[in-house]
Amino acid sequence: MINNPDTGAIKLNQAPGVVNYHFETFNLLAITDGNVEYDSSCFAPDIHQTKLKQIRENHHILSPHFMLTHNILVIISADRIVMIDAGNGHKARPGAGKLVSNLHAAGIKPDDLTDIVLSHAHPDHFNGLMSDSGQLVFPNAKIHMHQKEFDFWQDDDADFSKSKNSRASLQSLQQEVKFFFSQISGKLQLFHTDEPLFDFLQPILTPGHTPGHCMFTITSGNEKFVHMADIFHDEIVLFAKPEWGTIFDIDFDLAVRTRQRILEKFALSKQRVFGYHLPWPGFGYIEKHNEGFTWVTE
Repeated sequence: MINNPDTGAIKLNQAPGVVNYHFETFNLLAITDGNVEYDSSCFAPDIHQTKLKQIRENHHILSPHFMLTHNILVIISADRIVMIDAGNGHKARPGAGKLVSNLHAAGIKPDDLTDIVLSHAHPDHFNGLMSDSGQLVFPNAKIHMHQKEFDFWQDDDADFSKSKNSRASLQSLQQEVKFFFSQISGKLQLFHTDEPLFDFLQPILTPGHTPGHCMFTITSGNEKFVHMADIFHDEIVLFAKPEWGTIFDIDFDLAVRTRQRILEKFALSKQRVFGYHLPWPGFGYIEKHNEGFTWVTE
């Protein structure tokens, strides 16, 4: 037994980059991997930058750059320690790449992890699995990914025509993803969305950002919330103007439709949700105001 949520073989410590939540059947940690600065040109690629600047200034954000958080969930059940996504690793230091040090601060060693679930195959979600010397950071963990995500990046004829990013950038990204797959081949387990993972994690295929991008419903007894992964990359622009999108989306128009559907659904249901790039520690709610939506941090 790795941990009992009540008595605990693992003692969970308090640390600035860690927030501990107790659910009915497991403990859950929100852990920050840190923050990374992105140029504003990554957002709203078809919109004049003055409009993007104005909507951010209306929310008192004067920086020309977007500072993206990277929030990672660790679920500690009676027989597993499961992490969703793995952060930036050494490639994004000093701003990010803080996952391992924050795990240690919480009292968890990399060897303790049994499973890592990837929401999709973008480097800021998987680079944290490999050290700067090319070794697996979490050597005992199985790595789980949706079959469609794996198939897309492995395909030499992958369709990048629906993205707003340059083809050269996307082809370079594909080579990086393929190399990552080759490094984890012995650990990788592929899943489908009709198959729950463990007894508390249900994948929800939400394509657009990538073809196999998944959200996850996480359930503990009578409690549940939804991990939205990369449906949203900021808490202002993509809520107020979901159609403006980002260059990160492989299928720009499909990502817009997915984003709009999620906004409508969760604003109506008042469902508690979690975002990988939303303000630390990532939990909150979506509200609808007139014709727009807002993010409400918990």
